[in-house]
Amino acid sequence: MRLMSRDDPSLSIEQIRKQARILVIDDHVFPAEKTFTRDGYHVERWPYVKNLSQLTDGHYQLILLDVQGVGMTESPTKQGLGILEHIKKTNPAQAVILYSSDTYSVSSSRLIILADAFLDKSSSYVEYKDEVDQLLLTQATPGYFISRMNQQLGASATQVPKAVKYATAAFRSGDTARLDRYLRSNLPEAAQVETAIRVVSVGISIIALFYK
Repeated sequence: MRLMSRDDPSLSIEQIRKQARILVIDDHVFPAEKTFTRDGYHVERWPYVKNLSQLTDGHYQLILLDVQGVGMTESPTKQGLGILEHIKKTNPAQAVILYSSDTYSVSSSRLIILADAFLDKSSSYVEYKDEVDQLLLTQATPGYFISRMNQQLGASATQVPKAVKYATAAFRSGDTARLDRYLRSNLPEAAQVETAIRVVSVGISIIALFYK
């Protein structure tokens, strides 16, 4: 199966918007939700975390996550920050915009910086839209997911110099089997390999959705 090639044209935000699924996790009404829907975005809101696995398996291309009042069952102390930490540990390529109406201490900054963007909850619709559009456009390219795979590999990337080559081939074929074999034969930590493969696999499914 050919997923895409070098000759495939770049997608416009209008094309991406038609297919992208956006999830808002907020125990209160998200002010910009109606405006996003008006403008053709597919937005769903959860007042609490309904399904943790759907936050990391590529089901949603973008997650807008409130810090306070969500994730109370899964992470009572950290709440939304705990959900963010879990998402980025499980699938570093999952795009998350974090927002809040509160200020946070320096101790929270190590978690806040995991997000792809951080906004004040009272930010205007156009501020939210600008961040959303940028992240959706960025995810419509294999380079985004390959970069996140490399970030996740960290220092271990020097042990797998052909990882980018195999990941690029996986995006063209839609199959991660060769990449999986290559990483497992050169890296000792199975969990690290599984996360890298998850990043690429999710990327393949997302880009396939955009190129329908």
